[in-house]
Amino acid sequence: MTLPQRLVYQLIRSGRATSQSDIARHLRMPGNTVHGLMGRMAEAGLICPGRKERRGRGRPIQHYRVRRDGTVLAVRWLGSVWQAGVFSGESARGQIQTRQSPLVTDLDQALEALRGLRDAALAAAQLEMGDVTGAVVAINAVRGEGGYPLSSSVLPWLREVGDAPFSQALGCETQLQLACGAVVPELRARMSEGVRSLTILNIGDGVSAHGMSLDEEWGGEHAWRGEVGHMVVEPRGPMCGCGHRGCLEAVASGPAVLRRVKADVEAGVRTALSAAVLSGGVQASPGSLFDELERVEGEDAYAAGVVEDFVDRVAWAVSAVVNMAGPDVIVLSGYTLEERETWRQRILARARDMVLFGEEEDIRVEYPRLGAEEYLAELSLTYDFRAGDAAVQRA
Repeated sequence: MTLPQRLVYQLIRSGRATSQSDIARHLRMPGNTVHGLMGRMAEAGLICPGRKERRGRGRPIQHYRVRRDGTVLAVRWLGSVWQAGVFSGESARGQIQTRQSPLVTDLDQALEALRGLRDAALAAAQLEMGDVTGAVVAINAVRGEGGYPLSSSVLPWLREVGDAPFSQALGCETQLQLACGAVVPELRARMSEGVRSLTILNIGDGVSAHGMSLDEEWGGEHAWRGEVGHMVVEPRGPMCGCGHRGCLEAVASGPAVLRRVKADVEAGVRTALSAAVLSGGVQASPGSLFDELERVEGEDAYAAGVVEDFVDRVAWAVSAVVNMAGPDVIVLSGYTLEERETWRQRILARARDMVLFGEEEDIRVEYPRLGAEEYLAELSLTYDFRAGDAAVQRA
């Protein structure tokens, strides 16, 4: 679905607006624009006519409902963090599965992890593979011209990979979803407060910013992955997966901080983080290192320095988003940031000293309001049943 279609879909799905006139008024779009959007969505089988409502003597008002047939396995794979759930319509079947791992280095590792996550999600849903219509997997990558090749600074080996290996590994038609999928639900959760624009700054295995504004004629979702994560902050810094040195992603992402700490420990630095870098001879996940950083920074001078550097980099990224887009809200996302309240306060205080325009108190920095289940439900709705049916017929 295009972004405008997703907005319409979410309004219908939530029940907040289900007629063309209500949707047009809610999104501040022309009625004929909404009419065209909904016509194409009906043709695609995404929505269908529902109840009719009579108001006075005029023609009855047609309301619409979503049309979802089948069961979808939804997976968010961001590199070292994996989440999966099984959804029938809009409802989760069983408990959402979450895993952390070291950053995978090749396709075989990725497919093995995906199969394990699939099996756990199916077991929690008490379903067999034959009960699943298809799967949609959100990955930390973008597509090149014509759909190929895939490109990822976090997982550079994806360049040689297409969709087929994922379908074969999971045992069903699998569609790769490259969008972040979190901006729409996070903005929707704040619309009743008058929020019209929002940017998610995600710092995990990579660094990216995704924004959206409802005040544009069509609504607009922007992926500033190049302008933020790959802005050079240390010209002679470490090499980034994009091919340049000293990008924000190369110094502030989870794997980048893990590499820095590991190198320092191997060079003889004494720190309580030593055990977090290697666990039983196996490299720890970046997420586990950040949990340890938060735990020991008050008593470990080296850890405190690492955190200070990280907070400074994130504050710079927040100021960059404010200077470029000026959203109503910036949401800090990713395992490096979420639920670390003291860090958020320090980031906000430093970012206020870096903005180029506006009032300092206008910067609103929050954490996500929705959890993994809401994001995965949103992701499951992007599965194209028509494409899945066509693939099955070809097979």
